[in-house]
Amino acid sequence: MRPLIQLFALALVLSACSQPSGSEDLDKLKMTRDSLKSMRTELTDELNALEAKIDALDTNKLLRVTNVTTLEVNTSRFEHFFTVQGSVETDQNALLFPEALGKVTAIWVAEGKKVTKGQKLLTLDNSIVTQQIQELQSRLTLVETVYKKQEKLWEQKVGSEIQYLEAKNNYESLKQNLETLMAQNDMYVITAPFNGVIDEINIKEGEMAAPQMPVMRLVNTDKVYIKSDVTERYLGKIKGGDSVKVVFPSINETHNTTISRMGEFINPNNRTFKVRLELDNKKGTLKPNLLGELNIRDYVNDSALVIPTSLVQMTPAGESFVYLLENGTAKKAEITTGMSYNDEVVVLTGLTAGAVMIEKGARSIKDGDSVNVIR
Repeated sequence: MRPLIQLFALALVLSACSQPSGSEDLDKLKMTRDSLKSMRTELTDELNALEAKIDALDTNKLLRVTNVTTLEVNTSRFEHFFTVQGSVETDQNALLFPEALGKVTAIWVAEGKKVTKGQKLLTLDNSIVTQQIQELQSRLTLVETVYKKQEKLWEQKVGSEIQYLEAKNNYESLKQNLETLMAQNDMYVITAPFNGVIDEINIKEGEMAAPQMPVMRLVNTDKVYIKSDVTERYLGKIKGGDSVKVVFPSINETHNTTISRMGEFINPNNRTFKVRLELDNKKGTLKPNLLGELNIRDYVNDSALVIPTSLVQMTPAGESFVYLLENGTAKKAEITTGMSYNDEVVVLTGLTAGAVMIEKGARSIKDGDSVNVIR
């Protein structure tokens, strides 16, 4: 039977290939294909029948035993995480601008220096304002003396009310002008708005500074956080307080934290919402804009049947199965799997707690094979 089939198949192939290129007859090619498929099915059936006969006559098969190891199936905690990227941020990362135009007369700090809130960082030339303050202070002394004398006279009902009111107005007006000049004078000094480190200085002594030009950057990384965009399909799967593992590949650090806040707005451009996580930065290794990988937990089951993913095998039809140990033989058990993470998968149906699975050697056995359990 088989030699005839092979000769017929060869004749069909040669006949199909003998047509001139570009002028193949479609019906003939389809007929050849269908004939080959039919022969393949017949050959497969013959092969299966032959294998069955060999298995029935092979008395040595019963003597072949495969060495395996086993794994008991138990319930355990299973967590699933998804990964997104985010960058480190801090609310205390500021460019410092002068409030007045002037030449830099002194820089009191250096790059990398730690400073405290209110500490003087840089001063500008304020000589003109200083002169105006001195002039006003001199005039104010005289005007104050006149005002106090007029006040005493008015209390004694001596002199006119107009004289008293004019003296009072002159005094209060000059006093207010002096306060204004003193406030302007403060604008020529830049102080630290918060505790931090001088990250960079963009100007030198003797250069002109202007309100639109940043002169320094002050950064405080004691309190940092990380923000990330999460696709909206996770909106109902995560919440504030969920565990997150943040990995920073650049510095080879991992931080365990939780979601501190979820955004209330979905970006219509990319269909994502914001999540924020507070981070501990006692070591000072986390810098603004440092990229991190956020592994956010979206599923947890405290009593899941979990097995190694490597033990799950697939049939040609796409069904999942594993091998169980029963009375020294391998038994095929079809299973339904759920979520998988970190080389582990949840078994939904087909297994129960306490079942003994075949671990090592499972890929080299078949249903019903005898096995020998080794330690």
